[in-house]
Amino acid sequence: MALHRLSFRIRQTVIHARQYSVAVQSEVEPLAIFRTEEIDPACHTESHVGQYYTLPSAESRCLFIRGLARSYQQQMKTFNEACIMVRSPALEVISYLKNTDYSKPASRFLFYGPKGSGKTMSLCHTAHYCMRQGWLLLTVPDAHLWIKNCKELLPSSYNMSRFDQPVQATEWLRSFRNTSEPFLSKIKTKNRYVWTRREFTEEGSSLRELVDQGIRRFKSSTDVVGAVMKELRLQSGQPGSEFRLAVAVDGVNALWGRSTIKKLDKSPVDPEELSLVCNLRKLITDTWTGGAVITTLSQTGSVYTSKFDYLPQELLGETGFDNMDPFIPVLVTNYSQKEFESCHLYYMDRKWLQHPQSRTEEGKKELVFLSSRNASSFDRLYKMALFLPTPILLALFLTAEVTVSTGLTDCIARDFGHESVVCECNSTYCDSVGSLVLPPVGQYSTYLTSMAGSRLEPGQGQVQVNSSGTGLRLTINPNQKYQRIRGFGGAMTDAAAINILSLCAGAQDQLLRQYFSPEGIGYRVVRVPMGSCDFSTRLYTYADTPGDYNLDSFTLAPEDINMKIPLLQRAQVLSPQPLYLLASAWSAPAWMKTNSALIGKGSLNGKPGGKEHKTWAQYYIRFLEEYAKYNLTFWAVTTGNEPSAGQMTNYSFQALGFTPEEQRDWVALDLGPALHSWSHPQTHILILDDNRLLLPYWAKVVLSDIQAGRYIHGVAVHWYFDSFVPAEISLGVTHHLYPEYYLFGTEACAGWSGLDRGVKLGSWRRAEQYAHDILEDLNHYVVGWTDWNLAVDLTGGPNWVKNFVDSTIIVDAQHNIFYKQPTFYAMAHFSKFLWEGSQRVGVSSSEETQLEYSAFIRPDGSVVFIILNRTSSAIRFEVWDPIVGYIPSTAPARSVLTLVWNTH
Repeated sequence: MALHRLSFRIRQTVIHARQYSVAVQSEVEPLAIFRTEEIDPACHTESHVGQYYTLPSAESRCLFIRGLARSYQQQMKTFNEACIMVRSPALEVISYLKNTDYSKPASRFLFYGPKGSGKTMSLCHTAHYCMRQGWLLLTVPDAHLWIKNCKELLPSSYNMSRFDQPVQATEWLRSFRNTSEPFLSKIKTKNRYVWTRREFTEEGSSLRELVDQGIRRFKSSTDVVGAVMKELRLQSGQPGSEFRLAVAVDGVNALWGRSTIKKLDKSPVDPEELSLVCNLRKLITDTWTGGAVITTLSQTGSVYTSKFDYLPQELLGETGFDNMDPFIPVLVTNYSQKEFESCHLYYMDRKWLQHPQSRTEEGKKELVFLSSRNASSFDRLYKMALFLPTPILLALFLTAEVTVSTGLTDCIARDFGHESVVCECNSTYCDSVGSLVLPPVGQYSTYLTSMAGSRLEPGQGQVQVNSSGTGLRLTINPNQKYQRIRGFGGAMTDAAAINILSLCAGAQDQLLRQYFSPEGIGYRVVRVPMGSCDFSTRLYTYADTPGDYNLDSFTLAPEDINMKIPLLQRAQVLSPQPLYLLASAWSAPAWMKTNSALIGKGSLNGKPGGKEHKTWAQYYIRFLEEYAKYNLTFWAVTTGNEPSAGQMTNYSFQALGFTPEEQRDWVALDLGPALHSWSHPQTHILILDDNRLLLPYWAKVVLSDIQAGRYIHGVAVHWYFDSFVPAEISLGVTHHLYPEYYLFGTEACAGWSGLDRGVKLGSWRRAEQYAHDILEDLNHYVVGWTDWNLAVDLTGGPNWVKNFVDSTIIVDAQHNIFYKQPTFYAMAHFSKFLWEGSQRVGVSSSEETQLEYSAFIRPDGSVVFIILNRTSSAIRFEVWDPIVGYIPSTAPARSVLTLVWNTH
């Protein structure tokens, strides 16, 4: 067997490498020079080992955007550059590729090593070499995702014994189109493909037509992936072929691992039954010529194996080993001392390592001790070391994270006479439900918040085989699928930053943890005003010098540099996932506007395409560039806060008026092209950013224009005056007219109305308003919901125009405490449980009910069911999930209830 033939050779390789690794670590090496100007991998030699090189932005976008190393993409955004360390394993494979005879069957290379040692980045370095040599690059990042957490599984239309995965297939085709753009028009198909009675791809069609067919037609996407791989396999290395093919697969062992995907009868799907896996297995054979297969082994891709296994025979198993044989194994070890020094210097250069103690020799020794020079451990440690001294890091790690991840703690309730209570927090104590762990299949968890005083109160129950006979039954329909969730969050206004920083350091940390840490409520979205808004203490923009069309005077304000940016950095460190930053501008500089003022009725001078409009678009770019210098990159920008306000005479605070026609033309002629040509063209543009009662008219004007529409990703809505227009007429119609654009809630707050203004500590009615509006939005295709200020003071400010409102957290700086409002917990019922990628599914009711509800299936297959009861009586009901059974429950009077359960 191949396993026995190669096991001795691999053992010798491992032994040799481990001896070499020990030898390297014992050497005393000079301080590494951590950067090299040589950006061509073909010119890298052993003298460059340990040095970082910077990929040109166009090449990094091609290689990483929707491509390899998805976890590395956050670092790219944070550092505003793509850098790869030159290491010996990649140089070894590049040397092989330089000397390979490509008339022979494709060589296969396998990077393997301990978890987190840098195998994926060695793969990226090698793939970049192939890209630079003009190869066609076919990448499969995170191959394990093809056998886990499948978003949609359909019977194959081509082979009834297999299953199609149209969501994964479509995602892969988009990635392939990105990395292979120069080749798509040149390569012609050798076969005719029939998709339906009316749709087919003729022999001789371009590969672009084939790829576009799969992206355009969801049900054909899996078959198109197979056709693309077949065409490349048949044409590579053949006479007249104009390309050399590099197949790069991260985590190739997943193709022979155990799947976690379940069939309808709950039996596991074998990877061999997945069409995508079968097609990829054919491509990584050595039955074709004119290229190479470069792969990694990933512990993540081997379900049910020990986390310490990393040898090929351990992770591939006998079947996978036999299928890969013959291959060239290349060991990737943890960093050498020289590589460690380079990594340390690089992080300091990018301002990622800021605490003075972390820069000392003693600090470096502790970091080495904590990470064992493992690349992945380094990354996690440096994120934490951004603000923590190394002795604290040491304490955290030696207590196995017990100090960081707290369990359930009770609310310190305070009653201020507004229906319910607030929970008081200080520098040493704050209530928390902790990190959530679901019970096994057959049981379910409940979390209750109520006017009576419960705050995310946990409970557990047993799923029943038979119905309880309760009159009201809510039935989950997992086959009725709607939108996927992006996330929830709040705004880091000047006022929010002032209030957070008015607390002592310990209380500041407690407050930020409540929102962003794993034991908090899972905020992922942070809206950031571009310049001043009403929740500032003064009027300002970033370019107040009249006539400065080149924006030479553009500079961030002290409010950004000293307050918002440091807090955003701290929030990102606390968050286990990258934050989605969203920028909104309230007003252009006064000299650009028709009324020469930041407030009141006024719009941009001139017309779209003119110098004021182009300067305003460049203002956005400069803002994004300045924040990027602090390792903060933005997921999206809006076209401006509430453009309708800028059309109102005597409007009392900052505003910039746009009609939908003006907004359409500004996006098409100025903002869209400016962002598209910038170094981060993937930044999303959201239109409207105003009340939803303006829909669907506003969307029809803007999105019906092809030139504007191609730059736009979504529609941003505010919650004010929501009761004036039914959600189905505004949100529902907009979605049905333009389903390719997502709907996103970007602002909401309580206490904004003149009849009910300011802070009300403990108001339960406002919590119900939040839960009702979120449920209504989610049930009408909205993918995220953003609260307004993350924190205000006891008066509802500061606000320079005294437009005081309420917030989910109220700061009492005088007593160095803060209060979590009932609205905080209303938000938590959504933000903590609905992970990114959770998909809304259908729910049917057996009878009329006053309960409001929505159900979602999370990426791991678990189900979240959220129920709001605004009545004064408890309501009994049962949930029927056809996959697991019956869940009996009761929604207490005036309560929000979240049910969660596993399905496998």
